[in-house]
Amino acid sequence: MDSSFTLFAAFALQLFIIVDPIAGVPVFLAITPDNTRAQRRAMAVRGCLAAFAILVFFLLGGRWLMDYFAIETAAVRICGGLLLFGISLEMLYGRPTGTGTSPREERLAEAKADISITPLAFPLLAGPGAIATGLIFVEQVHSASDYLALLAASALVFVVTALLLLRADDLLRFIGTLGAAIVTRLMGLVLAFLAVQYVIEGIRGAFAS
Repeated sequence: MDSSFTLFAAFALQLFIIVDPIAGVPVFLAITPDNTRAQRRAMAVRGCLAAFAILVFFLLGGRWLMDYFAIETAAVRICGGLLLFGISLEMLYGRPTGTGTSPREERLAEAKADISITPLAFPLLAGPGAIATGLIFVEQVHSASDYLALLAASALVFVVTALLLLRADDLLRFIGTLGAAIVTRLMGLVLAFLAVQYVIEGIRGAFAS
């Protein structure tokens, strides 16, 4: 049980950093300029539910996919670590990450009536970074309680994300664009440390095998 709780806490923290809903608030408001508050709230809920479903698919089917394509754990850690390190650099520099929404996608989203599935759920919330993090943690699962810990952590992160998006207008007024940028940079620094550690563990595992 202690190992499952440790897995829950570690995954919840790292997934929250990757999803980064605080930085997503300004983007969410920018791609819904003509929607009412009620419409925004409905799209936020649908988007978080869809993002949760996407991540659950990879959490439950990730190990099967890796076995099917004969992908070793070391490869997942190295590739995932490199991907997360790239994302962390973008966060540190205060730029939109390449795995998130591009300016073109944001312009297209502004013309859409409903942005809950794309680009909100994917790639803004459950993008490649979140999926890579899920695949890394799947390799640490040894029991049903571990799977439940990952699912519970995912649910917690997207519930918190939904709550933040539901109060997007109030939150942006409270912390401001500068505050969101500062939080994103701090999260990017922590993510950079974690990403490098994943690469080190992946290389160590590759040589050990």
